[in-house]
Amino acid sequence: MGVGIALLVFGTVSVGWGSVLLFNLRGTADKAAARRNTGRAVTAARTMDLSLTEPSQLGPWFFRLMGGFILPAGLALCLVGLVLTVEG
Repeated sequence: MGVGIALLVFGTVSVGWGSVLLFNLRGTADKAAARRNTGRAVTAARTMDLSLTEPSQLGPWFFRLMGGFILPAGLALCLVGLVLTVEG
């Protein structure tokens, strides 16, 4: 029963974050892409690797794609957690 509840909670969190990324609520995917480029610039300054100063080719579309994978996986986790909780 505890495993079912844990899966239900993790699935709910995954559905929340997946939908936020997939539908770009509050510009989350855009902010994630900007954060990635900022992190690459900091790493470039630390390591003196000039190839990292170029913006990443993984734009907001990549984070929206990840949200598209996370959302159905979270729904599957919720379903498995619900089944385990009800039967256990």
